[in-house]
This record gives sequence, structure tokens and C-alpha cells, in this order.
Amino acid sequence: MHKSISGTIIALSLAGMSLGITGTASAVGVSLDIGNVAVGYSDGYMDNNHQYHSWANRSDATRFRAAHKSQYHSYKHDDPRSH
Repeated sequence: MHKSISGTIIALSLAGMSLGITGTASAVGVSLDIGNVAVGYSDGYMDNNHQYHSWANRSDATRFRAAHKSQYHSYKHDDPRSH
């Protein structure tokens, strides 16, 4: 009985460790899909479904601005010029 409980505890521990590793690895791969950005602003962007999102980081804004100058505005999304 003692051996089967010990084996179960070890198996559950190993399963939990592998779930933790998998979750961490998938979180690292998150990035912005520039193809879903309709219009960029200094503080965020509107996606193709007209939903506003803040930039996750400054490099996403910089990368979008460099690739899509005509779709990027240097003012905030709620500035009167954006309407």
C-alpha cells in the first residue's frame, strides 16, 4: 500500500511539473499580429473589428509605425483628430 501511494505522489508531481513548464513556454511566444491592426496610435491600436488595444510594449508600436506609416498616427486614440 505504501509503495502505491508513493508511486502516485511521484507521478502527480511529475505531471504537475510538466504542466508548469508547458504553460511557461507558451506564454513566451505571445506577440502582436500586425495583420490585425487597422490603425495605430501613439497609445495603442484599433483592430480590424474596431476594438481598441493598448500596445503590449513600445517595440510593437515602433515596428508597426515603421511598416505602416500611412496607418499610424502620432496622437492618442481619443484625440479629437482621430474622429
